[in-house]
Amino acid sequence: MFLTKLYLLVQASSFLICVLLYRALKSSSLRYFLPFLLLTLFVEMLGYWSIKNGVRNYMMFNVFTTIEFLFYAFLFFKNFKLKIFKKIALFFIPLYIVAVAINLLFIQGTNNFHTYTFLLGSFFIVTFCCLFFYESVLPDYLDNALTKQPFFWVCTGLLLFYLGSVIINALFEYLRSFDMQEEGKRIYGIINQSLNVVLYSAFIFAFLLCQKNSKTYSLQS
Repeated sequence: MFLTKLYLLVQASSFLICVLLYRALKSSSLRYFLPFLLLTLFVEMLGYWSIKNGVRNYMMFNVFTTIEFLFYAFLFFKNFKLKIFKKIALFFIPLYIVAVAINLLFIQGTNNFHTYTFLLGSFFIVTFCCLFFYESVLPDYLDNALTKQPFFWVCTGLLLFYLGSVIINALFEYLRSFDMQEEGKRIYGIINQSLNVVLYSAFIFAFLLCQKNSKTYSLQS
């Protein structure tokens, strides 16, 4: 319960900070977080209410997590500098939509969470993170220290979250196979909420850094 409240608090804080610092974010790709975090907050609150009232809402989370992966792919497209990496991110968007549609219509159905395509999306996001880090250390793009780049922190949060997601999904399947489904759900919840705290904390730090960089740039001008 504590982790759930902490996770929701950090998530809500990321949206509030995004709103407050939006003027500093307007000149960067981080401005797209404003509508995305608003949608995220709405879905999470509705999901929390559904769970409390025993309502299964798999389809809502299937749609939302699909939008989530597409949003992150778009962000990488905006932040990649190499054309080949931009093309990969852009190609992923229609590919993933088709994959989710096939999965929901013919494989896992709409009454289950789309674990197969969620893992596929996680794999691509981890790959995009690795491509971003690789690109950032190339001699042509070493203008600023990585830790001073807001998107570096977004990318770090995404890498930790989706690597962890792959691990806990595999762990849950393992626990379920040994008739430990309830224990598996508890462990899954603890790790997943902890990863969410890390993810949205990384977003907050990126927003604050963007504000700091904006002030530094203004002073230098």
